[in-house]
Amino acid sequence: MKPLIVVLLGLLMGAKAMAADIAVFSGDGSPPKMYVQEGKNRGILIDILHYAEQQLQEDRLRLALYPWARAYLQASAGDGGIVGLSWTRRRDDLFDYSAPFFFDEVVIVVRRGHEFPFKTLSDLRGKRVGVVRGASYGEAFERAQNTKLFVADADNGARQRLQKLVAGRIDCALFNVGKAGFEETLRIHKEFMPYKDALVVLPVPLRSDPNFLAFPKNMQMRPWLDRFNQVIKRGYTRGDIPKIIAQNLRS
Repeated sequence: MKPLIVVLLGLLMGAKAMAADIAVFSGDGSPPKMYVQEGKNRGILIDILHYAEQQLQEDRLRLALYPWARAYLQASAGDGGIVGLSWTRRRDDLFDYSAPFFFDEVVIVVRRGHEFPFKTLSDLRGKRVGVVRGASYGEAFERAQNTKLFVADADNGARQRLQKLVAGRIDCALFNVGKAGFEETLRIHKEFMPYKDALVVLPVPLRSDPNFLAFPKNMQMRPWLDRFNQVIKRGYTRGDIPKIIAQNLRS
């Protein structure tokens, strides 16, 4: 019996040794998608990652939320993955991407009385637009920004963007997860609730932005991402992930 016990212990220890402790970075100031509140990591993408971690069982995701520019820098340096990343050709050379697992409707918010018709990026001509520092809103947005069609005024999170918007220091600002997401952002940053009726979400969003989990190519995480994709697909089919999204939007 002793040899059998030794073999079983060896198998168990080997299985434990194969378990992965995976670092994943994200932004800390983009509610309700990913943010820190009262010292805790919160948001739609964070809860989806916790769900995937439970399904994958043997792997532990070690989440670290920072201002987005720092999170991206850490991931691009090879220190871990990054969640909430948008796809661009430049980034595709650096990262292996999951399948898209959340679609973020990026909306444009203005002060009441300063609304303007928006259908295409050209409608932002001459405006000062509040954005997350280091974030990408798609290649077309980046091209328009580089040609000085508008000025991108960068910040480290939703609180700073709201401060600038209500003070009139920017013409408009971009926020995540549609009108419902913006309203949840105001609930999270309670100090701005008195301005709720003074801020307007324009009816046409900037874009519907697919969000990904991505890892630097040198980490060789493609097989792991394939497993992650399967978990996410099952989570949507079962209704588990739509429930997570709804809970974060209080709907």
